[in-house]
Amino acid sequence: MKIVIAPDSFKGNMSSPEVCEAIETGILRADKTASVYKIPLADGGEGTARALTGAAGGRFIKTTVTGPLGDKIEAEFGLIDNGRTAVLDMASASGIELLRRDQLNPLKTTSCGTGELIKAALDTGAKELIIGIGGSATNDGGLGNARRRRNGRYGGNGLLKILDLFDK
Repeated sequence: MKIVIAPDSFKGNMSSPEVCEAIETGILRADKTASVYKIPLADGGEGTARALTGAAGGRFIKTTVTGPLGDKIEAEFGLIDNGRTAVLDMASASGIELLRRDQLNPLKTTSCGTGELIKAALDTGAKELIIGIGGSATNDGGLGNARRRRNGRYGGNGLLKILDLFDK
């Protein structure tokens, strides 16, 4: 018998690869002859970069970024297509799962780390970005992300000019 396992994460409990492993264990306990195919999925939030990069046979890069509350954290992104494309998810730098329940306050969180993650990905030489934007701990509309990138490669676009008005 062939069985395909293709779950998303169990938010706050297990990543999609962990869910795949748990389900596979149960299936093989019931039928040791089953052929199990594991395909971890993600919906744009946590685990998106890991799922896409893994499926494409890419590699992962870890980097230090600003977390949702301003502390330094370790985040990662994937590189696929021989490094031409970077795959990242906002959740790994600015995600809700990085916070305890008592820390959840969108008025105090920032997406700065996502901007730093984007910069780190571009610094590898990647020419294209795939970004999952789910699972965020903030509702700053990407302002922290854009402010962090303003002095980088994106300095002249209209959004950043608008941000300058807010800074005055």
